[in-house]
Amino acid sequence: MALGSGLIFYGFSVLNKPIGDEFGWGRGVVVVAFAIFMFAAATTSPIVGHLGDKIGPRRVFLLGTIVTLLALVLLSRISAIWHFYLLHLCLGAGFVLMGTVPLSMLLSSWFYRLRGTMQGIAFSGIGLGGLVLAPLIGNYLIPNLGWRNTYLVMAFILLVIMLPLIFFVIKDHPHQEGLRPYGQEEDAVPDDRGSTTKGATGLSLRETLGTSAFWIAALTFAVYGMSMNAALQNQVSILTEQGFAATSAVAAIGISGLSSGVGKLLFGYLCDRINPKYVVAISSAMIAFSLVIMIQAGSMAHLWLYAVLLGLGMGGWAPNLAMLAANYFGLKHYGVVLGTLYLVFMVGEGIGPMVAGFVYDQSGSYHLILAVLAGLCFVSVFAIAVIRKPQIASN
Repeated sequence: MALGSGLIFYGFSVLNKPIGDEFGWGRGVVVVAFAIFMFAAATTSPIVGHLGDKIGPRRVFLLGTIVTLLALVLLSRISAIWHFYLLHLCLGAGFVLMGTVPLSMLLSSWFYRLRGTMQGIAFSGIGLGGLVLAPLIGNYLIPNLGWRNTYLVMAFILLVIMLPLIFFVIKDHPHQEGLRPYGQEEDAVPDDRGSTTKGATGLSLRETLGTSAFWIAALTFAVYGMSMNAALQNQVSILTEQGFAATSAVAAIGISGLSSGVGKLLFGYLCDRINPKYVVAISSAMIAFSLVIMIQAGSMAHLWLYAVLLGLGMGGWAPNLAMLAANYFGLKHYGVVLGTLYLVFMVGEGIGPMVAGFVYDQSGSYHLILAVLAGLCFVSVFAIAVIRKPQIASN
């Protein structure tokens, strides 16, 4: 998670300016690549989940590493904007192939108890990657090596860390080692060569799509992603308009990032102890309250409270989504169900900042859209809290 987020997601934010400056591309033209990246990541998620169900997460990780490696190497040789766009399409696919979907599948296979806690620990690597690798790329590699060689170094880092992990450490299922998932009671261990689905129960994607629980969860996570990213991506603009110094607004982003890491651990821990739907409700409520505070913010105390609540709420999406999918829809077709929920969540993430910007252009204020999103979050809190777990027939 640290490599994927640090090299690819956060790496874009520090690489786009020197690349745009060298070729004379406008900022808007360059940032289109990020929209392409997000589009590829969102639409690829269900496919990656289905692939993981068929061939196991280890092979998906390997495919993702190869795709990402090749894209990074080729990015060092670009000479036209369409090269940049095409390779970010590939990076989006690679990002998902070596990202949260196969990792959630891997952890769900290995852990029966403490599954949520392990998800939280693993997903905290997302923030760690941004904290460590983004400054390495922006403050050391680019100034000393140039952006072309920086891409090659990024590919090398991925090569020397990911491939040994894939070949020598990662196993799809404890059955491959003659073990049971951690915390599972004594059972016969099937000789299934590590299948992640044999003996598992769960709804197919078609059956899942026929449940009200899925659609309530999907809409909840769409609102979650919209609200979270609408605030985060417009944070500096919103807060400076309310009289805060730009330095304070930027510092709030750092506080949100730190709180996000804490949130991943907190919500992963909670998912092991209470029904995941209530944990989703708590994190959605935190996002809603953070938006209300943001609208009313007039002091530094308001600013820090907003940043902490937003960050904690942001931290919940990954472990909450993974645990809700496993708990409510089972593990037999877990990958494709989880990938479909990720698709909806990322669509929300993608359109949230654009909707906020459009409303601001029309009204001259962010307050209206923030209030609407806060209201939708509060509605989703009650909606997710009353969903019922679908009946899953045992094998």
